[in-house]
Amino acid sequence: MFEPLASLEVVLLQLPVPNNPQANVPLAAGYLKAYAGAQGLLDHCTITLLPRTITDHGGDALIVAEVVARRPALLGLSLYTWNSERSLHLASLIKAQLPDLLVVVGGPEVQSDNDWVLEHPAVDIAVLGEGEQTFCDLLRWQLQQRHMAAFDAARIPLEASTRMAAPLTLAAIPGIAFHDSGQLIMTEPRKGLDDLQVVPSPYLQGYLTLAPGDMAFVECSRWCPYHCTFCLYGRNMGSKLGKRYFGAERVAAEVAWAKAQGASAVHFVEANLNLLPYFRQLMIALSDINADRRLPLYAELRGEHLSDEVIGQMVQVGLTVAEVGLQSANPRALQAVERRTDLVKWAAGTRRLYHAGVEVLLDVILGLPADDTAGVEYTLQWIKAEQLGAYDIFILQVLPGTTVRERAAQYQLRFQERPPYYVLATDRLDYTDLRALRWELKLQAGFDPQSVEGMPELELGSRPSQAESLVAHYVLDCIADQDWAALGAQIADHVTAHFTLFVHNFDPTVVRTFAWPIAEANLTIHWDIVICGLAPEPTVLHGLHQAWPHQIGYLDRVAVYQQAQPEPPYRKVTPRWTLLLRAMTIDPLRYEGIAHIVWEVEAEQLAAQLAALERHGGAGILVHGGDEADREIVRSWQQEIGWPAWWSDDSSIQ
Repeated sequence: MFEPLASLEVVLLQLPVPNNPQANVPLAAGYLKAYAGAQGLLDHCTITLLPRTITDHGGDALIVAEVVARRPALLGLSLYTWNSERSLHLASLIKAQLPDLLVVVGGPEVQSDNDWVLEHPAVDIAVLGEGEQTFCDLLRWQLQQRHMAAFDAARIPLEASTRMAAPLTLAAIPGIAFHDSGQLIMTEPRKGLDDLQVVPSPYLQGYLTLAPGDMAFVECSRWCPYHCTFCLYGRNMGSKLGKRYFGAERVAAEVAWAKAQGASAVHFVEANLNLLPYFRQLMIALSDINADRRLPLYAELRGEHLSDEVIGQMVQVGLTVAEVGLQSANPRALQAVERRTDLVKWAAGTRRLYHAGVEVLLDVILGLPADDTAGVEYTLQWIKAEQLGAYDIFILQVLPGTTVRERAAQYQLRFQERPPYYVLATDRLDYTDLRALRWELKLQAGFDPQSVEGMPELELGSRPSQAESLVAHYVLDCIADQDWAALGAQIADHVTAHFTLFVHNFDPTVVRTFAWPIAEANLTIHWDIVICGLAPEPTVLHGLHQAWPHQIGYLDRVAVYQQAQPEPPYRKVTPRWTLLLRAMTIDPLRYEGIAHIVWEVEAEQLAAQLAALERHGGAGILVHGGDEADREIVRSWQQEIGWPAWWSDDSSIQ
């Protein structure tokens, strides 16, 4: 008799946007598990989605330890621009401890032209395109490998869910890339599912959970009728709808589930919600589920098709935020990127959203093919003339798999080879032009041009740990008699992905001794270092900053436009240094480019101190004492000047 084989252990992992872990719903991983269950594979496989308390908040060492402890045979990673480098770094660390581990990657970052992912030493198999069918084939292949290694396949028949007409080989699985004898092999493309109804809901099946206050993501279809060359959605998902949608009943059921879980909002994963064939049916269902409109809804809409009736239906069911794009009003740029926009109808529909009280997100992209300074100025004047609202400015991302990347040579596009793939120059705009435009237009739009999109906010308040094993902040008094290296090593395996260190009586040697064991074990986390009471020389901070153990990644490349030149194509943004000072004896300009200055103020002297601080400059205030009236004074001042404010009652600083 043969003992039955143990279940195939699979771990699925998705890492968050650095500043928004609440939105890190691993929807793709949930679909993979749900579809595997529908295929009968959960009888033979144990598929674990790592707890979100770990994936959303854990530092490198903690996540690695969690995966290694489960000893999976297969680790699946969902790769997006914001997490791909960190994910593959962690995969390398995990494989060092589990050398037989099979690492499978999927997601928008996995494209046939994205060599750095396909050739990454931690990647064993890359899934190109839609993942459910391919993932199940890979599970069957793994199960067959285990069966054939343990049994005589001729005597011991395979279970139905793992049986094939002939032994399955990697080369026979469509939609993957892998290496064989050092050569990259790409199999034939995988056709997407004809009917999405065969994929059960991971929410309703219980495979995905939602903590109160988290955002829920509800997918409606995998389809876009447009072919904008800078976008992956239409190209990846297809331009013909067919049955590639989840019906109104299921979408409504998922919204109802999210509301019952206490979700902060529902974001529809749908490029053109108001173009869905079952739009009216969905609105009717949601009018019952969200009649009280307590659950805010976020949708991406096509502006040309927004009548008063359509908008009224959406507002009635809880629509509060709508993304309508725009990108450009320059006809040459729109033609170059194949964005078919009827600007007259689009503007009329967008104005209707404003009139209905919906928050509208307008985007303007810098660096589009065939666009230039005059074209961007035309777009902004058009927005003003059409009486549209606020907009944000973004740099073009030359994403892998997009048509704009294929045509990069045609428009002389220079861009980063790693995420976020920002364009650095075009045939009409060099880096200096793009940088100056970005700076000027960010200011005009009311945004800080020095901010780094995706960067976690500085937090002087006490952050509760998401789990007992996590350490989010630490107070270091450099004159205390401690074994700092041992203390650093002790917490290195437990720090969060955003870690704040409060330093009293600053001594660079002590800081280095304590922090190095933590940083070397967590090369991709973001550090905030708050120096309290004593301002070291800028040169000292520069030296520590340059030497700090850190792997250049997504946020560093997002920050490229903070520097005068495009080389190197990144700027090291961690650690972020903050000086917490009382006396205004330091000129903030001395620390420009290396440290922010936050002033400590007393509530009873608020009026005089706030006026003086505004003249002196800085990056925020920490208020000691005060009551609700003082807080109202500070809130009004913040609206005027735009500085952040914290209160010592809420602070972790000792």
